[in-house]
Amino acid sequence: MRLKAGTYRVLWEAHAWAGATASVLLVGMFLLGVISLFRHELEPWQDPRLRTPVAVDDARTMATLQEWMDTRVASGTAPTSLNVVLPAPYAPWMWLGWKEKDGADVAVRVHPLTGAQAPEHSDLSEFLFWMHFLYPLPGGMFIAGLVATVLLLVVVTGLFLQLGRFRRELVRFRPREALRTAWGDLHKVLGSVGLPFQAVMAWTAAIIALNATVLQPVMVHTAFDGDVDAGYASTGYPRPLKRSGEAAPAPRMAAVLEQARAALPDVRHYRFAIRNLGDAQGFVDVRGYARQGLHDFTSVRVSRAGEVLNVREAGGPGPTAWLLEGAYVLHSGLYAGMGLRLVYALLGILSALCVLTGNLIWLERRARGMRPVDVGLARLTAGGFGGAAFALAAVFLANQLLPDSLSNRPQWEHATFYVAWCLCVLGAPLYPRANEWAYGLLALAGGILFVLPWLDAWRHGRPVLAPAGSPYLFFADVGFLVLGAVFLGSAWVVHRMAPRERGEGVSALNVPAHEQP
Repeated sequence: MRLKAGTYRVLWEAHAWAGATASVLLVGMFLLGVISLFRHELEPWQDPRLRTPVAVDDARTMATLQEWMDTRVASGTAPTSLNVVLPAPYAPWMWLGWKEKDGADVAVRVHPLTGAQAPEHSDLSEFLFWMHFLYPLPGGMFIAGLVATVLLLVVVTGLFLQLGRFRRELVRFRPREALRTAWGDLHKVLGSVGLPFQAVMAWTAAIIALNATVLQPVMVHTAFDGDVDAGYASTGYPRPLKRSGEAAPAPRMAAVLEQARAALPDVRHYRFAIRNLGDAQGFVDVRGYARQGLHDFTSVRVSRAGEVLNVREAGGPGPTAWLLEGAYVLHSGLYAGMGLRLVYALLGILSALCVLTGNLIWLERRARGMRPVDVGLARLTAGGFGGAAFALAAVFLANQLLPDSLSNRPQWEHATFYVAWCLCVLGAPLYPRANEWAYGLLALAGGILFVLPWLDAWRHGRPVLAPAGSPYLFFADVGFLVLGAVFLGSAWVVHRMAPRERGEGVSALNVPAHEQP
């Protein structure tokens, strides 16, 4: 089947403009998504306190948590809402997080055996996970949903553009031809191989990111006639109870955990969401993982008095819950093990390269007479794509170099990421040549990542790439080396980008400052 010339032209313009418009955010989200796949395994690397195993049973952990809560309820300093992540093999200290009365976020680590409390050293992996959805930015989740929708448009138009050519162009790559031909072949190969992955990621990301701002309000006002409680019930998570204003002791956490285990015995209960702490209407939502394919998340609500108020089994009560939960589990690869996450990571990197080559095709088509919009895209491609790589490397380096005693240390890491990426984007128009700017950023990012395993080993007196040691540190070392090699290889490719013949004009990223309109 062949498309008519007019139809093909319209689809190509829609495909090109949509991809170019969202390209930088897409590449950043793909790269951050790759890191997010291994966010739990990164925790011991980012926080040296978590590298030492802690031999402690559940009873002692619950006793430590209970003492922490009772002390603060008795003194009147207990937070209204408290989130607790229980110890795990990759993070043997408890994590506690809450909001102060002035709205400030507080997070601490508590040793489950001794009760020692220390400010959170780093939340780097969790921060990068949320940045994958642009959540820390104002309106970020909504923007991420729009970008995911644009990606879905790009995938669909790309599929139609390949009608009748798919089998031939899937394996055709001519690296010795002109740049436009080489980039076109590479883009089509990467797009064809990654098309199912990109379609699934776009669809699921749009559902996840637009759920709170678009999907839930629409469903409540349409399917449930404005009944907010019915909307909550459809997901399996009932509406929170309101405070009564009557003071009461903290819930008995050991009993709460036992109640949850009795209600759902084959589930790993890993997190407490404690609400209305110190109030008679206090309750605890005990979150869990069931690992039942695309049905994974569970919750048991227990009142302060020990009564089970709600049990949400994996998958939830109906289609709404199945859709939302299935989208998240499918997007994050939680339905399988490490092997699948590695495949996701490879496809994520290839998808980022697919977006990059799409921009290069656009620019190569206009290399002989670049308009202001083309020059702007070339500069944005150089600064945004190279900046995403450099910002990742910079924030990991900051994790190693920032003083442990620094106040609000995690926020300094966040600022490092933001500032690094913004400076890279803003610096691109000022540098003489766009390709040299991109090459330098990618090479610097790759070099930093390559050095990180030795820097951490030197600082903490451990061997590099030691399989007999901590598996988390070993795989973190391997991951940094692999990602560093990818960035260094990309830098080499960018450095090689130049017209093969003098008559071919200016290459895609080789835009000198004096030729800018």
